Amino acid sequence: YWHHGLFILDISDMSRPKAVAHANTSPAFAHPTHTCLPIAHPLKGRRIMVVADEDVAKLRPSAPSFSWIYDITLEQLPVPIATFQVPGLDVDGSPQSPMSGCHQPAERFRGTVIPFAWFAQGLRLVDIADPFAPREVGHFLPDPADGEDRPSSNDVTVDDRGLIYLVDRVRGVDIIEATGAQ
Repeated sequence: YWHHGLFILDISDMSRPKAVAHANTSPAFAHPTHTCLPIAHPLKGRRIMVVADEDVAKLRPSAPSFSWIYDITLEQLPVPIATFQVPGLDVDGSPQSPMSGCHQPAERFRGTVIPFAWFAQGLRLVDIADPFAPREVGHFLPDPADGEDRPSSNDVTVDDRGLIYLVDRVRGVDIIEATGAQ
């Protein structure tokens, strides 16, 4: 719901969705909520959801967007328990160029390693095995398109073989085979 945060809905009756919970980090954090990805299996005995804030439509100049980890064991009370930012990207919290930060996690992934499209930072592989301390276990930075000074990684998905498809807004698609990180 963009600058209105995340909602957990009961869709047992698709014709009448019911709000279960709402959490909003905006306007304290300047970025809109983009993707909420519930993890199918418990981690450390908890139900977990990964939430990506998108690095566009900022409410004001700010540091790049990042990803949140929420404990949704009690759906009525989603609790943020961790964040993840690309190492070295946000050194001092100062505003940076647009589209430097997080965009979208892959909805399909294997195990606990989630591929993220991270705009100018390319593909980031984030392991959430310990949801209190997500950590980067791999990355791929595509070449910028001709005439551009940085990539614009926009979407990411994983196929049944584990190949990762990273879409650049300007340049096209990279197909990546991760080794050792999955």
